[in-house]
Amino acid sequence: MSLGWALRGYIGGGPLGAMIPGALVALCLCLLVERDGDDAAVIAAFGAIGIGFGGQETYGQTIGLAFDPATRWWGLTGLAVKGAVWGLLGGGVLALSMVRQRFSFTQIAIAVLAMGLATQAGWKLINEPKLIYFSNPIDKPRPELWAGLGLGAIALLGWLNDRVLWSFAKRGALFGGIGFAVGGAIQVAGHALHPTPLIGYWKIMELLLGAMLGAAFGSAAWRWRLDLARRPKPEAPMGLAIHVALAVAVVVAALAIHEAPARASYTLVGVPLLILAFSLPAAAWHMAITLTYTAFALDYRKHHPELPQLPLLAAVAVSSIGVAWLVARWHSARPLFLVLLWTAVGASLLKSFLPPPAVGQTDLVAMEALFVLMALGATWMIPGARAIRFAS
Repeated sequence: MSLGWALRGYIGGGPLGAMIPGALVALCLCLLVERDGDDAAVIAAFGAIGIGFGGQETYGQTIGLAFDPATRWWGLTGLAVKGAVWGLLGGGVLALSMVRQRFSFTQIAIAVLAMGLATQAGWKLINEPKLIYFSNPIDKPRPELWAGLGLGAIALLGWLNDRVLWSFAKRGALFGGIGFAVGGAIQVAGHALHPTPLIGYWKIMELLLGAMLGAAFGSAAWRWRLDLARRPKPEAPMGLAIHVALAVAVVVAALAIHEAPARASYTLVGVPLLILAFSLPAAAWHMAITLTYTAFALDYRKHHPELPQLPLLAAVAVSSIGVAWLVARWHSARPLFLVLLWTAVGASLLKSFLPPPAVGQTDLVAMEALFVLMALGATWMIPGARAIRFAS
């Protein structure tokens, strides 16, 4: 999740980019507790979308407050709150997918809808009027969503009231709050002591926050490993035509989220996607893998407005179809973990080196080298990595 979070900060950003670490950590947990097939698809989709919810947060100005001695503690407090909310909601949604067999479709649908409504209420009642505000109220104030996301998490957890969900959520809140606040403090101290590090302090903050949340969810999964090893009944396989239709639908959803201006627009799309993933696992693979891939492929196009946009958009569409084909062909945790991991790293390499960067940008080389090394390590470490056999 540390690698996924750092990639998110470079090739995605926003809620769609946050789906990268969410899907990766969910697939890692699937491999560790031996959940696979369409069961793993639902877990991966819930992980991607659940962590994606927190990507609606804005925190650039909050970090700016931490750099100013007059507002340093308020800025660091804001980072702690936003990191805690991110981990609380993301952990609850991820855990729900792993113990979903305990609940009926109606219970889960009501919980997810309550989460969405509570998010809107918190946004409108607390965040929008800036009752408690962790950004700059004077210079280009940003619309915040931390209170909405926090109330959404409480609504979800309170309605279902399950000990596994609370365990993931509480650890996510604790580790996420510490990781974000400490990462912000490292930025402040680092710029004062050594302003030009080999790896930027912002990237160090992302690596730390991802590592802390990964540790939170990994430790919760270890605590409840016997419960998480209980699998729901297998689903009937879906045909290729259905996979194609679902892939097209999630790519359209990616475009809609990518272009939507509203602060809470991802929640409006994410709530029905969660319900769909629960009821139609074949769609879940495309939410976790195809949608996430399309999002960071679109980011490359957005990052290079000087290049011909129509060919780039065609390349995004064609490559997304290719990824959707792999999803339909393999639909298994191990190969699709590798697909998402290496396409994300590949997109990052393209963004850094195509077109070539200016001479002397050693920070890009160091960052990409770190990404490749971490990806190689993750590939080597996943259970059964040397015995992967792709479905024919």
